[in-house]
Amino acid sequence: MASGILGTAVSGLMAFQRSLDTTSHNIANVNTEGFSRQRVDLATKPAEFIGAGFVGTGVNITNISRSYDQFITNQLRTSTAAFGEVDQYQKLATQVDSVLADPGTGLAPAIKNLFNAVNDVANDPSSIPARQVLLSEAQNLSQSFNGMNQRFEDLQAQTNNDMKVKVEDVNTLARSIADLNQRIAADIGRANGTQQPNDLLDQRDLLLTKLSELVDVSVVPQANGMSSVFIGKGQSLVLDGTASALTVITSEFDPTQLGIALKTPTGNQDITGQLNGGSLAGALRFRDEVLNPARQQLGQVAAGLALEFNALHETGFDLDGNQGQALFSFNAAAVPVVAGPANTGAAVVSAQFQDPNNPLTPDAVKNLDFSDFELSFDGANYTLTRVRDQQIINLTPVATATPGVFDLTFSSSSDPTITALPGFSLSLDTTAGAAIAGDRFLARPTFNAAQKIGVAIDDPRKIAAATNVEVDPVTGQPVLDGLGNPVIINGPLPGDNRNALQLAELENKLSLLGGNASFKDAYGQIVSGVGTLTRSANLSALAQQTLLTQAQAARENLAGVNLDEEAANLIKFQQSYQAAAQAISIASSLFDTLLGAVR
Repeated sequence: MASGILGTAVSGLMAFQRSLDTTSHNIANVNTEGFSRQRVDLATKPAEFIGAGFVGTGVNITNISRSYDQFITNQLRTSTAAFGEVDQYQKLATQVDSVLADPGTGLAPAIKNLFNAVNDVANDPSSIPARQVLLSEAQNLSQSFNGMNQRFEDLQAQTNNDMKVKVEDVNTLARSIADLNQRIAADIGRANGTQQPNDLLDQRDLLLTKLSELVDVSVVPQANGMSSVFIGKGQSLVLDGTASALTVITSEFDPTQLGIALKTPTGNQDITGQLNGGSLAGALRFRDEVLNPARQQLGQVAAGLALEFNALHETGFDLDGNQGQALFSFNAAAVPVVAGPANTGAAVVSAQFQDPNNPLTPDAVKNLDFSDFELSFDGANYTLTRVRDQQIINLTPVATATPGVFDLTFSSSSDPTITALPGFSLSLDTTAGAAIAGDRFLARPTFNAAQKIGVAIDDPRKIAAATNVEVDPVTGQPVLDGLGNPVIINGPLPGDNRNALQLAELENKLSLLGGNASFKDAYGQIVSGVGTLTRSANLSALAQQTLLTQAQAARENLAGVNLDEEAANLIKFQQSYQAAAQAISIASSLFDTLLGAVR
């Protein structure tokens, strides 16, 4: 009897000792990130039959388990990835919005000041101070374009550096998860698959959640306790105990445009377009939806204003009666064209902005598009793809007066609204060799145009405010000769302001976006477009923050340590331990009594 009491009491003592140990462990880790509350699972030992009935023999410790729910854990990872993406997008978009809408650095005041100065010259065309103010305002506008473009470049560089850091963070987390996989599998193996290392599982879950902040992950548990991790469209980042690595790659046409690739035994696999969720995807989406379009549209306004202003200024005459020259030092022939690094042909492609003064391209500025254009050759045909929406323009090579040089002219388009090349011309030079199937080129008419604009003249007398076309003083219309041509006078008339008046009219002329927007309107559309995206991102971030908070609360309610509850458990298990110890003492006393009777 004494031995039965002793065995039963000892089993209880051990169970309550482990319960006290586990409760103390919970309390010690109350502030440990990712820790899940643990408990000792107990089960009754098999009873013994003694004739009169079955007598209990004590308690067994069946498991030390953690509070865990697969659904809640997955929901936390999903919410973390979703918030990470939209939060990163929103933070970066807010910076662009601030640059565009800043009244101190924004373009709207600078554009207005330029045309105010033009009007002042028109009101007093012989005034040197008014002309000097016009040059100063033109310089201020150019610097505003340059400065805004530079801030966009700086933001691009900042985003690129941040992406590189995040890729390294992903790789570090992947290696740590793979290492934990090996340790977890080894511990489960030592326990013959019957017990799990709770603390290691918590550590792995925490790392997976941190990984979700960077990139959305899909986690597949394995029978041996390991977890495989997949990203993108099913690319494996962690397989059992082996981690793959991400790397940063550059665009084939622009080294400042970064992408993400998965390192594989056969080379880098580009997964840039397959990432979703996490701050990496947020940075990429920001670049493609906000930053690059804003730079393109800013360049469109800069190029359009410079081309339109220069074209009209060159038709006028300055204060000394000389033909006007370009006011803005915008290099109209320098549309950047980048050859693909994999090109095997020797053909050279060049591009230039179309001249608004050319009778063949009167809509050059109106047609100017805010996009890169990719030229490709399939061995027989040339096609031009508008990158921003993948619209296809078919081109036909037309021989020029220079042997081996061809103009690539518009022939048809997949978009019926495109009826001509969008504001620039393409030339193909085959004197060094022909194009080969697969050759590709990227023309970038507006991407960096805002950086190139400047002021070409520094002498206020060279502002071409006058014209040399005789005007009827009564009707205000040009005087025509017998053939119907305007009568040209020998130099401008004193006080002539007719060209300045035409320059002033450019302020409200619908010069851009297919003839639907003035320069101010086009810039306003950039501001409103980015503002709309930013506000939408703010709302999405708030919504995702709420969902993430709910997921974190659900996880905390399930697995968090409640100190009040643990304190109550300490008292309960302490009392149980003391009662078991008392039972052992009684068993010992009974055994001593039995021994005394035998003696």
